[in-house]
Amino acid sequence: MKLKQIKMYAKLLVVLVIAALASSEIIRIPLKKQTNHGQRRLRNIARNGLRSRFGGQGVVPLVNEYDLDYYGEIGVGTPPQKFNVIFDTGSTDLWVPSAKCTIYSGQQNGCQNHKQYDSSKSSTYEANGKSFYIQYGSGELSGFLSEDSVEIAGLAIKNQIFAEATDETSQSFVTSTFDGILGLAYPQLSKEKNPPVFQNLISQGVVDKPVFSFYLSLSANNDKGELLLGGSDSKYYKGDFAYSPVSRKLYWQVTAQGISVDNHNLCQNGCEAVIDTGTSLIYGPTEDVEVINKAIGAQFDYSEGVYTINCNTDLSNLPDVVFAFGGKKFAIPAEAYIVKDSGICVSSFLPQEFFLSGFDWLVGDSFLKTVYTEFDFGQNRIGFAELA
Repeated sequence: MKLKQIKMYAKLLVVLVIAALASSEIIRIPLKKQTNHGQRRLRNIARNGLRSRFGGQGVVPLVNEYDLDYYGEIGVGTPPQKFNVIFDTGSTDLWVPSAKCTIYSGQQNGCQNHKQYDSSKSSTYEANGKSFYIQYGSGELSGFLSEDSVEIAGLAIKNQIFAEATDETSQSFVTSTFDGILGLAYPQLSKEKNPPVFQNLISQGVVDKPVFSFYLSLSANNDKGELLLGGSDSKYYKGDFAYSPVSRKLYWQVTAQGISVDNHNLCQNGCEAVIDTGTSLIYGPTEDVEVINKAIGAQFDYSEGVYTINCNTDLSNLPDVVFAFGGKKFAIPAEAYIVKDSGICVSSFLPQEFFLSGFDWLVGDSFLKTVYTEFDFGQNRIGFAELA
């Protein structure tokens, strides 16, 4: 694939593979990371933009594809039909490809290349039929709503409304390894205003606490991560969580108390940041992004629309970029914010080439893989902790 494809995936990337490890206390969804294979996709992500969507415990294993995507497995229907989905804190709805996928002449449709949900094979399917449509920065997705059981880590959610995607024209869907997206943002963000998956987990008593947490491995040699539904796991972090209250109950949006690199202090009066597991990179105000990239020695490549740095650069000599949340500073090392892409090394910091309503920064996995993150619906806050 060509360089153009970094931005196409930027908003479609973070995610999990669901392991069937469940107890009355925790649902674990293991994550696995695939590193550095065919990473030209990353440049597509940056160039083509973000998508414009703005009890007990369980654990879901996560897979990291090309050091960009974290996805996991769920089941839909009875018996469960398996799908790899992005577990996305930047959206709310659940969709998977449909067996009623539209066939086009001379044009690929993403749902053709992936696992497809077939309602005729499920004994718990209920028809809904309402049309469904989402516009993304790199394409669009449409289909219709259905209702069925959804299985996560061996635990079933009954009567979950979700979308069957019949048209996925975006190239990012056509070439992706994940099948669909499972949103974990606030219900108010729902396109169709139906109860999202996690809210149904809570209301049906599947999890004890309205909390979930992410561990996304920083090490290139560690291909595993984990999503926990219903709590957090202290083996992944040290010290206490630094909690930031949610400033707007739509996305997982909090106030960053500062951003710095070298002697440059940005966001001195605080700035609004959306914490998004469905975004691989970090997007911010153009002027601030320019300051950061200049400080780390990255130069803008006008032909590709990304900031690049010489791959022979010793990353240990580059400065950390520091974000402050909940009264604590968290450093992002160069090994996290520089991504190798088929011989080209790309900075994770990109200017927002889209309209951000109500927030300044979109903070994705380049930051999240350096911390352990807890999302708390009960107290409307996000906790950040240092990795163990």
